[in-house]
Amino acid sequence: MRRLLSIIAATFCAACVFGASAPTDFTTTAAAAAQCRGTDRIIPKRIRFARGRTTAVIKDTVRLCTMHEYYFRARAGQKITAHLATGDRTSMTLFTESGETVFDGTKDFEGELPEGGQYSLQIGTDVTAAYTLEVTIR
Repeated sequence: MRRLLSIIAATFCAACVFGASAPTDFTTTAAAAAQCRGTDRIIPKRIRFARGRTTAVIKDTVRLCTMHEYYFRARAGQKITAHLATGDRTSMTLFTESGETVFDGTKDFEGELPEGGQYSLQIGTDVTAAYTLEVTIR
């Protein structure tokens, strides 16, 4: 009983830190909190555009406690369109080579890239989630 109470207390504490309301499913939240100690493990990947193509489509699954980090190179001023088809608890964030955030926590983005160099597009999740990522650079 004491162990169960400490798990419930830790779950409420974690929810407060992340600005969430009290969890309604103690078992799932406690299991997730017990699994993910510290930050998510980053799995590096590369976006590869086929010769002569400006769009890449990637289908994959990101697991709980991991983050997929896709790398690609682009020039300043190029246009990017990124679309992430997945569940509600998964989103993407794009960083420039210098660490500037281009967009954060979204599923759709269209805009101009601010600088040339290597970009990092991260797919983060609170659950295991299948996704389709479509990236176009022109």
